[in-house]
Amino acid sequence: MATKRISTLDYLRKAHEGRVYWFNTVHFSRADLGRMSYFDPRKLSRRAVNYLLLGLSLPPILDVSSTPSEYLRALNALLLEFEAFQQVHPPDGSSSSTLARARIPQMFKRAAHAGTKVRRTSSATEIGLPMQSSDPSDLKAMAGNITPSATTAAAVSSFPQTESSELLPGEEYSYLLTPSLPFEPDFFETFATLCDVLIDCYTRLISLVSTPSVCTVSLGEMFSKADTKLRKIMVAGVVREFEDASRSSARNEVTGVSRVVLGGLLG
Repeated sequence: MATKRISTLDYLRKAHEGRVYWFNTVHFSRADLGRMSYFDPRKLSRRAVNYLLLGLSLPPILDVSSTPSEYLRALNALLLEFEAFQQVHPPDGSSSSTLARARIPQMFKRAAHAGTKVRRTSSATEIGLPMQSSDPSDLKAMAGNITPSATTAAAVSSFPQTESSELLPGEEYSYLLTPSLPFEPDFFETFATLCDVLIDCYTRLISLVSTPSVCTVSLGEMFSKADTKLRKIMVAGVVREFEDASRSSARNEVTGVSRVVLGGLLG
């Protein structure tokens, strides 16, 4: 199943790059994709941000996990958080319902009160600061060495944040990284990169399962859950969009050929 999913992701990446005919029927170039109703610029912007955040959150799991069960457990937790994130920030660019916007932050707030460790949203200006320090005075010394002019320069040179990457009050995640993005990511580049990262995820899982004895029933269930979520997030929607577009294009071509043939017979 992992090998099959790797082939599917590679095929979807090539289809978005215009390198293959969709199941040997219709070829979609970048310009053709831009004319599809699914690829509305506003929707693509939101989808690109969501895909980018998921792609940023996967490598830490790949680097840290050393056993198949630990890896799949963390992957399932990340995908659950990503699904919750998409409920608040729908990938189609529409605004979430008032009920969802009210419930989701409270859900994370209760989880925080229960003692669960969470990762708050981070910005680009926070990258490079130490995560931990054995002596609090070290941090004070670092803060004291920052001159007002440097602080002013940093404020002036800071990038504007995209509205689509901002979180609601109380919206926090443990595995999903949600940095504030200073730019709108390109959908096609982001999609291709996410396919590469997901291929690495499945490849990593194959490498962790060294012998058939490792494939226990519980491990198979965890893999099935993760694969189902990834198929729902990435594969199902993209395949449906390309299938609809390929049917429409094939229908138009057949109609054009029919006009030529009938025109010659009747002429």
